Amino acid sequence: MDQSDIDRIVRDHRRWLADDGGEQARLTGRDLSGAKLQGAVLKRAVLSKVNLENADLREADLTDAKLDEANLKNANLKGARLRDADLAGADLRFADLRNADLAGAEVSGAKFKGAVILPDALYRLMGCRSESI
Repeated sequence: MDQSDIDRIVRDHRRWLADDGGEQARLTGRDLSGAKLQGAVLKRAVLSKVNLENADLREADLTDAKLDEANLKNANLKGARLRDADLAGADLRFADLRNADLAGAEVSGAKFKGAVILPDALYRLMGCRSESI
């Protein structure tokens, strides 16, 4: 899947969110490694088992998105909104989570080794639903 396909899916998803036609982004298992998704609005998107390794997700809105078992290794999630997202079993190793909003996110089984996370985001993460924290 190339960047123009990804951009089209994001546009259609945004229209779907606004009840203006479009279609919900359902990308389960797709390879989006290295994708440029800075500022993308992907609220409630279905991204289970998606490969987003090395993706640029700075300031992306992933509120209530399904990212269970997603590969987010080395992803740039600086300032991303992951509020109430399902990150169960996700691989976030070496991801940049500075200023990311993880409030209410499900992170059980997620891997965070080497991830960059600031104290404020860590405190929000501590409010997440997880048996491991």
